[in-house]
Amino acid sequence: MQYDAEFFVSLLARWLHILAAITAVGGTIFARYALLASLKELPDDERKALHERIRRRWSKAVMAAIGFLLLSGIYNFVIILQGPLADAEKFKPIYHALFGVKFLLALAVFFIASALVGRSAAFDGMRANARKWLTINVVLAVLIVCISGFLRLSRDQMKAESGQPSVVSQRGEWVRLEAEV
Repeated sequence: MQYDAEFFVSLLARWLHILAAITAVGGTIFARYALLASLKELPDDERKALHERIRRRWSKAVMAAIGFLLLSGIYNFVIILQGPLADAEKFKPIYHALFGVKFLLALAVFFIASALVGRSAAFDGMRANARKWLTINVVLAVLIVCISGFLRLSRDQMKAESGQPSVVSQRGEWVRLEAEV
């Protein structure tokens, strides 16, 4: 394996993507299952003040996560299209379809997250029903993670079938497959 500039750029893009996803999904789960319940116990004026302080700080993290996810996700997809997927005709339709679903679900998550941390009066109704929208975002995020896992293993399978080094599951154990010479 060569550790050239392209390798390190791809590694950085992958790290940014994973860290942004962890931040966004973890924050959504925390807000839905811990923060909302805790805020409910406070007097109204304290709850509103704390909620505003949290919103002001969390909105920056949400917007940064969305930006990193979009940039690194597009970069990763372009790199994937140049790899084993380029020659794997039988995998392309399902891979592209699932990637499209994942991308659309991500856009929905981005929209809901932005509306919940934003200040626009147009989304006051969503913010008033935050429990519902955070639950929807948690479900969508879990679906995205599941699709991502499937896509990753599909790429590994494509590499294995093309004779490229890859990690795949074999009889429940993870093994490294080396390309035959």
